[in-house]
Amino acid sequence: MRYFDNHADTLTELPEGGSLYENENDVDLKRVDAFADTYTQVFALWRDMAQVDNKRVDEEFERVYDRARGLIAAQSGRVELVTDAKSMHAAHAAGHAAAFLSLEDASFAGSHISEAYDRGIRFCMLAWNYENSYACGAACDQRRGLTQRGRKLVCQLVGQGMVMDASHLSDAGVDDLLSLVEGPVIASHSNARAVCNVPRNLPDRYIEEIARRGGIIGLNLFAPFVADDPSVDDVLRHADHIMEIGGEDVLAMGADFDGCDGLFPKGIAGVQSIPSLRAAFATSFGEELAEKVFFTNSEAFIERNF
Repeated sequence: MRYFDNHADTLTELPEGGSLYENENDVDLKRVDAFADTYTQVFALWRDMAQVDNKRVDEEFERVYDRARGLIAAQSGRVELVTDAKSMHAAHAAGHAAAFLSLEDASFAGSHISEAYDRGIRFCMLAWNYENSYACGAACDQRRGLTQRGRKLVCQLVGQGMVMDASHLSDAGVDDLLSLVEGPVIASHSNARAVCNVPRNLPDRYIEEIARRGGIIGLNLFAPFVADDPSVDDVLRHADHIMEIGGEDVLAMGADFDGCDGLFPKGIAGVQSIPSLRAAFATSFGEELAEKVFFTNSEAFIERNF
């Protein structure tokens, strides 16, 4: 099968000495190789900024960025760091996985944020769970949006070619973002608020607008964002609702592996559970639509925008 996932924290969460080929985290290449002949993963660069010394943000970003690239380079015979559709397809043609980089919280990049695109990062979230100098996270205050500095940053990044990611952003922040960006916006790992009413999930109006712009929405497998006591059936409910509102071309995967603290719906244990999840999609929605959700929609987005 083919698999494209729009959000994993693996490169940040691997312990020192860990390997992207085989590890005890949620994602490794060995487990993916067991079921996928074509694989693309968007890996997030992230740190909880409450745990980072403000005076050493630049240094910490450099460390995480260099380590992420090093973990990919160490598996050069299996995975390639890519930045566009051409390099993604070349990696797949060589039998390798393709890895994109995203930035989860623009403030983590510190003074390097203006260089993020040139460093190969292609997706950017303005905030994580907190409020920073650019924006406010959904878990903090839904009424506070982008700051003036955040507005300027969005214009700068989009002008460079960066795709903005609305996941983690407050509702007011998403409104601000959509007012500034004419083109596509994604939500890499967000579900439907109408199905599970938590701040991190998307209200219908954002699902509709992201779809209208040709963006994608990645289903998040973090249990509290799925249901109170979730199963795979609850994941399917989110999928059904998002497609009802936004159409079948908007839905993708953004499992949030290594960002879920092991809290998954029943039947999900990590990336090794993807084949059974896809089978459930094929049973419920048909093979053609399952292929779109698990690969084609995301591939098409890359082809349209990079």
